[in-house]
Amino acid sequence: MTLAIVVPVKSPRRAKHRLEPILSEPEREQLAGMMAREVFAAVSSLTTFGRFAISDDPDILEEARRFGLEPLIDRVSQGQSAAVRQGFAAAWERGFTAALTIPGDVPAVTPQELSDLCTYRPEIEVLLAPDRERLGTNGLRLVPPHAITLRFGEDSFSLHQAEARRANRSFEARDVEGLRYDLDRPDDVVAFMQLSRDTATRRLLQELGVADRVVASTPPLA
Repeated sequence: MTLAIVVPVKSPRRAKHRLEPILSEPEREQLAGMMAREVFAAVSSLTTFGRFAISDDPDILEEARRFGLEPLIDRVSQGQSAAVRQGFAAAWERGFTAALTIPGDVPAVTPQELSDLCTYRPEIEVLLAPDRERLGTNGLRLVPPHAITLRFGEDSFSLHQAEARRANRSFEARDVEGLRYDLDRPDDVVAFMQLSRDTATRRLLQELGVADRVVASTPPLA
């Protein structure tokens, strides 16, 4: 099995709108860029695998290039599934027989966790790593890269399992601590801050006093 890692990243200027109650637009843009850099850094050391980033943002692609990832232009800008589909197709065209995707907003993930996910039981055709609520998919490895239809978005964890069943593909779910924490909503930020991993994203959120902002934005109990 030869594997490529694909990281889709939305432009920071359009990202993280659901954090608007606790972060200003410049702060959300700063956070999105910081998280993408941390994910790129985790992927950058895994030189035995193909490493790609896909985005419609030239600055993000240049950042990915600096970390040693091959930049791919998202030519359709129609969301995560479409971006990953393009990335997986590029990996297949370059001769990779498997592909793993993780999003650009899981800053706690480590190189060791990613390496373990890449190499775990290569006979499994669909390997999923859920988010902390087991609703979303924060890691998806396919052998081959076109094994199933991609269904990122709401309830993608169960939808990807359904696609694996429909396509008669072997599948397994594997919890990966660093992939459980994506930062989409204020409660995600609270959960992430409780994780005992020192990251640049965590330090940024501490500097911004985000924990106090979450408390201030929470409606009082009736």
